[in-house]
Amino acid sequence: MNLMNKNNSNEKVKNFLWISAIFLLALFLRLVYLYQFRQNPFFESPVIDALSHYLFAKRISAGDWLLRGVVAPRVPLYVYFLAVLFKILGSGFMAARVVQAVLGAFNCVLVYFLGKKVFSRNVGIIAAFICSIYGVFIYFDAQFLNVTLALFFNIGMLLALLHTVDNPNIFKWLGCGTLFGIALQVSANVILFFPLMLFWIYLYDKKASVGFKAVKNKRLIPLLSIVIAVVLMLMPFAIRNYLQGEDFVLLSSTGGINLYIGNNPYADGKTAAPPSRDYSYRGWKDNVWVSSIKTAERIEGRKMKPSEVSDFWTFKALRFVVENPGKWFNLLTRKFYYFFNAYEIPENQSIYFFRMWSSLLRILVFSGKFISFPFGIICPLALLGIAVSFKKEKEVMLLDFFILSQFLLMIIFFVVSRYRVAVVPYFIIFASFALIWLINKFKQREYKTLTLSLILLFVMFAFVNTRFFDAAADNKSRWLFNLGTAFRYKGQTQKALKSFIMAQQVDPNNLDAVYNLGVLYLEAGQYEKAIAKFEETIISDPDDSAAYSNIGFSLARQNKLDEALAYYEKALAIDPEDAGTMVNIGAAYIQKLQFIKALKVLQQAKIISRDFAPVHNHLGVVYEKLERYKHSEAEYRMAIKLDPEYLECYYNLAGFYERRGESEKSKAMRSKVMEILSKIDKH
Repeated sequence: MNLMNKNNSNEKVKNFLWISAIFLLALFLRLVYLYQFRQNPFFESPVIDALSHYLFAKRISAGDWLLRGVVAPRVPLYVYFLAVLFKILGSGFMAARVVQAVLGAFNCVLVYFLGKKVFSRNVGIIAAFICSIYGVFIYFDAQFLNVTLALFFNIGMLLALLHTVDNPNIFKWLGCGTLFGIALQVSANVILFFPLMLFWIYLYDKKASVGFKAVKNKRLIPLLSIVIAVVLMLMPFAIRNYLQGEDFVLLSSTGGINLYIGNNPYADGKTAAPPSRDYSYRGWKDNVWVSSIKTAERIEGRKMKPSEVSDFWTFKALRFVVENPGKWFNLLTRKFYYFFNAYEIPENQSIYFFRMWSSLLRILVFSGKFISFPFGIICPLALLGIAVSFKKEKEVMLLDFFILSQFLLMIIFFVVSRYRVAVVPYFIIFASFALIWLINKFKQREYKTLTLSLILLFVMFAFVNTRFFDAAADNKSRWLFNLGTAFRYKGQTQKALKSFIMAQQVDPNNLDAVYNLGVLYLEAGQYEKAIAKFEETIISDPDDSAAYSNIGFSLARQNKLDEALAYYEKALAIDPEDAGTMVNIGAAYIQKLQFIKALKVLQQAKIISRDFAPVHNHLGVVYEKLERYKHSEAEYRMAIKLDPEYLECYYNLAGFYERRGESEKSKAMRSKVMEILSKIDKH
């Protein structure tokens, strides 16, 4: 008995030492990368989805915990996780990333336990070590994306399922369902695992429903427990969506558009491009979601709820599949190939582009002529591991089912590195098992089996590292455009200008680069250059309402007000609810001293977009001109409430108080102007 206790104690010590070593190594590498990442322009200027998460999280942490007026275009929990970190640690760019680095290191520990549970402690150790140095994980752990949190809940859920099936009771099954519900609200990509999970439970829960002897079919109890727990987890968010927009959205309102992105006449199986360039240039919004709404509403000729927009794009995707079975089958072939290809296909950003700012990433992630590391090594080993372990053991089958669910999801939608990374921990576990299996075959002198396995491994290695279907095509113009966007957010105009020029030189058809060059020229007062770039944009995309609006703004700055109004009207003809263009029209009428016309169009803009600060600022100007001073002050104050750094509005309000003889209030507003200007100078 003492010997047994001593062995158990030694086992616990060994486990603790391995766990500690894995965690510390993983955390050290992630902190090294964060230190290097600080030099990257994107560190303080996230773009696209990362920026959307950051802005939503800041809004929530500032007090808008319900995100009033927003029917969430994406699942919520990562944004709320980030918001809590911002509330506790501040909304700077380092602290939240350090927490994610810690969580990413802990994920490696979870992989150790999962590998140990499914195969052996040695498999767990090897798998966890690989995860700790896996450059793709390190990269995503530093991004304001849901990857790290999703991996945490996915691995935790699988561990919970394995422990529960061995010693089940209803409370544990409810816990597993709760974990799945949480995982689903961190990343909707686990949705296809739900039926496979229920099937797995039905197959392997041989001790079902302890304490439910009166129930005839006891094996249904775990399934019902899981379903009930998942529904209970999803309903609060669905109810919140209904209350905010009178629209029942269970998880995300982008499912239909994502389905269309992966299944349309122009789809290539790996590019997450919006259906049009009909973006919102006012502030920043999810351009895929904004363009899908505007395009759908233009085609349908009516306002649409988010669920209706999703249904619209779902129908278009299904119609493409039915009407073009040959093209669709070709797409499926490409997606199958991309899923196993070693190249890390980018979505918002390219991991290979980020290597420019990190020596660590240059070592841990690279793509050459004959190999893309590390997936080019892991994938062949994982496929061998899956093949030689394919038995009916419940632990192995659970991992197989999870991998299958993610494979099917990407075949249905599209394949990019950010979504494929969900299967990488389990690929690494199978790869680790394959390594140990090969070593054992060598030790056991089973040379025939070993030789055949090595031949198969070489064939798979050659396959996953090929470059068919433009798998490794690198859109350098896109990354240069993103870089320019980051510089612009940082206020580094000359660097932004240079990046946009280079982006257009690499790809003259990059209209986003052309358009943004026009914006920079406009901000610099180079109106003729700006107009030329916006006209260049319109030639290729006649439906770019923002380009028309900005030509109008450039003309207005040159006091060509009638010409400006003509361009504004062209913009509104394309997008009748563009509040930004309406504000520009109001400003033109103010310049023409036609205050009643200005008031009419600005009131219309206010109905469309109450949260757009410039609407209120310009209404303040109009009301003052019409001597409606209480309304004027109220509108100025609303503009400042919506945008506390609104320099022009503080300047207008200072003048308003000065003209009203309220010198102290005027002085306070001018002080605020100087404070904002000093911040701009420091930046």
